[in-house]
Amino acid sequence: MRRFRFATSHLIMIGMIIFGILAVSARVFPDSALLMFIIFLTCVAIIILLYYQKSVYEISELEQIELLNSQTEGKLIALLDQMPVGVVQFDPETDKIEWFNPFAELIFTKEDGEFDSEFITSVIKSKKEGSSDQTMEVGDNKYSVYLDVTNGIFYFFNLSRENDSTKQGLDLQPVIGVISIDNYDDTVESLADADVSQINGFIANFISEFAQTNGIFYCRVNMDRFYFFTDYGTLNQLIQDKFDVLEQFRKEAQERQLPLTLSMGISHGRTNHDQIGQIALKNLNIALVRGGDQAVVRENEENKKLLYFGGGSVSTIKRSRTRTRAMMTAISDKIKTVDSVFVVGHKNLDMDALGASVGMQVFANNIIEHAYAVYDENSISHDVKRAIERLQYDGNTQLLTVKEALNQVTGNSLLIMVDHSKLQLTLSRELYDKFTEVIVIDHHRRDDDFPENATLTFIESGASSASELVTELLQFQDSKYRLSKIQASIIMAGIMLDTKNFSTRVTSRTFDVASYLRTLGSDNVEIQNISALDFDEYRSVNELILRGERILPNIIVTAGAEDASYSNVIASRAADTMLNMAGIEATFVITRTPEGFVSVSARSRNKINVQRIMEEMGGGGHFNLAACQIQDMTVKEVRELLLEKIEEEFKENKES
Repeated sequence: MRRFRFATSHLIMIGMIIFGILAVSARVFPDSALLMFIIFLTCVAIIILLYYQKSVYEISELEQIELLNSQTEGKLIALLDQMPVGVVQFDPETDKIEWFNPFAELIFTKEDGEFDSEFITSVIKSKKEGSSDQTMEVGDNKYSVYLDVTNGIFYFFNLSRENDSTKQGLDLQPVIGVISIDNYDDTVESLADADVSQINGFIANFISEFAQTNGIFYCRVNMDRFYFFTDYGTLNQLIQDKFDVLEQFRKEAQERQLPLTLSMGISHGRTNHDQIGQIALKNLNIALVRGGDQAVVRENEENKKLLYFGGGSVSTIKRSRTRTRAMMTAISDKIKTVDSVFVVGHKNLDMDALGASVGMQVFANNIIEHAYAVYDENSISHDVKRAIERLQYDGNTQLLTVKEALNQVTGNSLLIMVDHSKLQLTLSRELYDKFTEVIVIDHHRRDDDFPENATLTFIESGASSASELVTELLQFQDSKYRLSKIQASIIMAGIMLDTKNFSTRVTSRTFDVASYLRTLGSDNVEIQNISALDFDEYRSVNELILRGERILPNIIVTAGAEDASYSNVIASRAADTMLNMAGIEATFVITRTPEGFVSVSARSRNKINVQRIMEEMGGGGHFNLAACQIQDMTVKEVRELLLEKIEEEFKENKES
């Protein structure tokens, strides 16, 4: 029964009645006592009425909640009838379909007009049985499925709409890219104006056609630099095509006998175009220091990985003497601000890392007193050990072991990393962690795991060796101390190691540096005595060569015995020796090191990029000289992994 509640009109009428009663009482009963009694009764009546009204409203609130629930339920049913979510109600015990909304009816109605309850029942049963699949497919559409067994409700929604919406949003992300023409300045430096105009026309036409084909807006900012703007949909297509534009440009340039290639730095993101552009410029710099002829892509978000494309040709980036002089000045200015300098090479020092360390120790010692070349006495090969003994006897190089260096580092010390730029390869991670600022000098292509606290970076992938780079810095320095005979000999030994006695990766700059070292007393006899293999090492090299197998007509892979250990020098010599054989384009030597790692030394001529293969295995290097070290794997497992990576590399090259 609905309870009576006072409306506003009722309260007005009650008020007028009370007023009339009081007015009449005042006229009829002038006695003040009786009048007061009537007023008292009137107030009691008003209080009773108000109390009754309050109780009525309290009860009606429950009625309102019930009414609201009823209305909400009705609206929810109407919403389920209209929204693109399928809802099916079933009996939790028998799985019999009891009710379904129009969307479910639309999806599961068969061609004969009947609702496909059998299919729904089968999906419900599979979900009850613990199926981990949270989706179902109906025709070409995929649906996300949810099941409430307790209440007997099965509901689903179309994933394709959500995916299409997400994909559409991703495809519309802005993309900013920078294109650089590698070796442009060196190519046009000595050409006539007419020839330069032809080259500029070729470049402009190629970039214009590339932009028009892909619907890209671009702008030429100078003769060898372009900026472009597009969306992620276009970038994704370029990624799917593995940036074949790089190969197209190189081939067309070669047809015109031009040593030109393209490098690209690209970034994309949802917001902050200024930051996207800055990352694109950084990516271009990475592409250049890695040797050019490649594209580097990274999204404008933290912890996003760099994507590399191209790099299929030997590094042709030529160094500028102006840049070297500028780097000499910058490094000198930085050294002036610290109290000590520590120079380290990579793990398992080779002659190039040692030579570069010695050269930078002399460079720093010309500026401040406390400058040291650091080595690990527990992990050195025979030739490096002989070289260190000769340096100690010479007395002109301040050498420290890692343990000694750890005790002398201060809060204002500077670390210089030579011949490597990956933290996992540094001589001592414990020593590295003590420094807040680092300078990197390297001739390998830059990769991930780069020092975040690097204040100066001198990476020239076109150089033959780190020793060559360091010697050039010394040439431009106003030296207080000159290299001693043994120091010059060891630096020369480092260059000879990485150039295979001046037979590969040499330029005119390499011979200029060698001539300079020769004037300082570099001695070939001294170099031969230091670098010579002893009988046991020579035998180990030949053992590795005899274990080699031709996995392809032009590739040899050899693996040492599981229980035998070999130094890096032995593995490198074996790889170099096999590469000199007729018809061989690449060699890989897999050995276990004395420290327990499994290492791979890779060499190639000019057709196979061993750097990309080694990067896939956690290492790095150059196009034709690279290596990696792997923990917690056997020699056999590393060999199988290497064969997989080689197969992937060749498959990718065939597809492109």
